[in-house]
Amino acid sequence: MMKTSTIPSPVLLPPSGTSDSAIHPRGLEMRRVSTSGDWQDVRLIRYQALRARDEIGESDDCGFGDEHDAALNAITLLLLRSGQAVASTRSSVSSASRRWRLPAAEIFRREIEASIGLDATIVEASLTAVDPACGIDPKAALFHLLKAHMLRCASENADWLVTAVREPQIGFYRRMFNMEILSGAERWPGMAMPRVLMGLDYRAEAPLLFKRIPVLAVTDDDERDFAESGVITFRDRRGASKRSRDAELLAGD
Repeated sequence: MMKTSTIPSPVLLPPSGTSDSAIHPRGLEMRRVSTSGDWQDVRLIRYQALRARDEIGESDDCGFGDEHDAALNAITLLLLRSGQAVASTRSSVSSASRRWRLPAAEIFRREIEASIGLDATIVEASLTAVDPACGIDPKAALFHLLKAHMLRCASENADWLVTAVREPQIGFYRRMFNMEILSGAERWPGMAMPRVLMGLDYRAEAPLLFKRIPVLAVTDDDERDFAESGVITFRDRRGASKRSRDAELLAGD
């Protein structure tokens, strides 16, 4: 298995001259998709994001989804800003006691078995998309979307978090999230660009990741609130990261 670099990852702080609110937009909330209106928003955001990158062709219904959306092991979440849908992500889980098919396993089953093992509890992040016209930095939205998967990992006592990314995104995921490269590039069904499977050893890396990127940290209150309401709120945790002379946000694709 390819290991990540031992170079320390940066603390998530805005570069000099960048507004703090650009990295930590206010008014964000995430909720589990439950209504037909929610699904309409999800499918539209995915479609707009994928079309903006020329990943998919035009569609009359201006929506994008697949069979995994309805899987019993999957939940889909909407990120909202002041009540307006701006981004979405899907979280799937599989474990030895509940062996469900993960979206990435269609292409990377051998790599998952070789690198992680099929007896592990694995959470997969997939179809993560940000509305190109929402006005939020896509990377800032990504940090908040990833909170959903960290919460799923915590509640499922997961061993690994995996996701399939485009090749230009590899450096960003390695630097910011300390994810390992678990595969080579493979064509992804229905997409123009190939994908590479990346993974985070959740139990080993999560404590360090939560210190560097406080918005990702999962608390007992977070788990309880999400179990009761299906809502993830983002409390002000920016005080956990103090500005230093050398700290900066490393940009990815």
